[in-house]
Formats: sequence, structure tokens, C-alpha cells
Amino acid sequence: MTSPDPAGAIAAATVIVVRDGADGLEILAIERAKGMGFAGGAIAFPGGKVDPGDAPSTEAFIGFAGLAPDDAIARVAAAREAFEESGILFSAGPVVDHGTRTRLRPASDSHAIGFAELLGEIGHSLDAAVLRPFARWLPPMGLHKRFDTRFYVAALPEGEVMLADGHEAVHARWATPALLLREADEGLISLLFPTRCNIARLGQFASAAALLADETPPPFVQPDILEDGWLSIPEGIGYPYVRERLERVRRE
Repeated sequence: MTSPDPAGAIAAATVIVVRDGADGLEILAIERAKGMGFAGGAIAFPGGKVDPGDAPSTEAFIGFAGLAPDDAIARVAAAREAFEESGILFSAGPVVDHGTRTRLRPASDSHAIGFAELLGEIGHSLDAAVLRPFARWLPPMGLHKRFDTRFYVAALPEGEVMLADGHEAVHARWATPALLLREADEGLISLLFPTRCNIARLGQFASAAALLADETPPPFVQPDILEDGWLSIPEGIGYPYVRERLERVRRE
């Protein structure tokens, strides 16, 4: 499907942070706090709702002018959420010390400071090209909570270190897609259907360089609820995992 209807859905953005490990491509997997209203306790990527304050409104944002407005603001939201939840800055500039990061992360999370203001304070700029579109997912119509989520991929910047915030992301680790899928099959972790599908797709790449060099157009996916009790996405759009029984699907 090329044009799902996003009416009534909440705009959201997610970033899949990748690096190369001893066993190949690794992705940053965070465990969401169990008390969160959406996907509590699930394994996910850093991300959240798009905020009006995420608009790329200053000279600190490079390469955003040519993007569609929804894409531009979502890339900023993805970068902001990555900093808040994992401590990773995708912006470039002077080294930011631990104390400054510790002060700015909760200020950003509480919207006491906008991301543009944050970049200005640390003297950084954010290049839109750092966050590459990977997919856009939209739940089927009729669900009580629907997020129109844009997924981006980005390589871990040199010198950046992941550190879970302990609030929204209670734990964070690097893991291969194969390990995460095996743990999900064994019931050790919980994955939402879009997360599982995207992890399976990531598992087709041997390295971060191979993933970032992939020229597959980012699909716009809206799953279908089939009459025979399956949740399904179209085949032929880059996903090896396309169906799951409805009774197994975690929906919130």
C-alpha cells in the first residue's frame, strides 16, 4: 500500500541506531518502562511523539529546507528522542561533557528547552542526512491509539556512548537482530509487531555500512487484519517477516 490514511493518528518518530559488533550489525535496543502508557515493558528503538517545538527553525539545522515538512520535523524529533532516551547526540560540534548532558537530557524531556535551543547552547548543528528514512508505519483504522511513525536509521557517531535514561528507557543494550528475534521467540522479551518486522528486515544486512548503503525506497506500511486471524503486511517491500497471529500480537 502506497498511501495509507493517517487521519486521526498521532505523528511519531523513531531512530534505529546501528553499529558494527563482533557478530556483525548491532542495533540499540531499549526496554521501555513497564508503567508507560504505550508499549510498557517492550523492547523498542528510541522514539516518541513529534512535538511542535521540533521544527527545524534555526541555522543549526542543515539540509532540512528541501525536505517535506512532516519528514523534516520527524527527523528532529527522532534526534531529540535519541538524546533523551539513550544520551546519544547525532549533532556535530564541540565535545559535550557528562555534566552538561546530564543537565540537558531531563530539560529536553520535560520540554523546558527546545531542541533548537539545546543545539545552540552546545554549539552543535544537526545534518538531516545523518538520519536516513527506513520506513513509515501506520496501524489499521479502528484501533483506539494509532501512531503514524516514521522510522529512521543512523550510525552511532564516533565518540558517542549509549546510556539509558532510567526513566522511559529503563535498560538499553546493543544486540544483533538474530539475538533479539530468538529472545522474542523464547518469550524472554516483548516486541510489538512493527518492531519485530523491522528487526527481521535489519537482520538481512551484515554491517552498518551495508544497511546505510541500501537504496530500497522506504515503504509506507499499513498492516491488514485478515479474516483468518492474521495480521499481515504486503510482501515484496523488503520484509522477511510479514504475518503474525492476532492472538500473539501485542497492540499497546
